[in-house]
Amino acid sequence: MHGDIHSKLAEAQRLAAETEVEAVSEDGAVRVVAGPGGDVRIIDLRMNAFELSGLELGELTAATVKTATDEADRELSEAIRRTLTDVFEAEREETL
Repeated sequence: MHGDIHSKLAEAQRLAAETEVEAVSEDGAVRVVAGPGGDVRIIDLRMNAFELSGLELGELTAATVKTATDEADRELSEAIRRTLTDVFEAEREETL
């Protein structure tokens, strides 16, 4: 049982490292690739991004980063929930 828990924890750590989400602003000016926990990996600005004011670009970039990191957090949470549910269901079956 403990080995199974350790393998599931290792799986959760692997998921955290590998989870990656891409978000693109509605106008396509900003593309962000991010992982969970605010891990921004790539910010890509298209040519039309430079037509925006500094304030507009900053707000658009921040919103796109938030979209990507929120989705990465959601995906990771769901994957970990599924992983841990398997462990607890197996433990419950063993005690019956």
